[in-house]
Amino acid sequence: MIEREQVMEAIAEFIRQESPSFSTQNLEGLKASDVIKQSLELVEFVLHLEEKLGIEININALGEKLINKSFGGLADELVRMGR
Repeated sequence: MIEREQVMEAIAEFIRQESPSFSTQNLEGLKASDVIKQSLELVEFVLHLEEKLGIEININALGEKLINKSFGGLADELVRMGR
């Protein structure tokens, strides 16, 4: 089982590495689509989360939630999936 704090830290780490111009202070409300602009970035994001959290993420199962939700909402979804 993964903890929400783990997910948020993994997301923040990805943003600091890949998009340092974005602040991670309001990460909860920041939409993934504000940071992730290309499909390759989305794949890299998912791979990063899988590696850091030790889980397998089915991109098809999450679908548009990966882009259309805030990072806080995405973290909640991943925690639910990890149960």
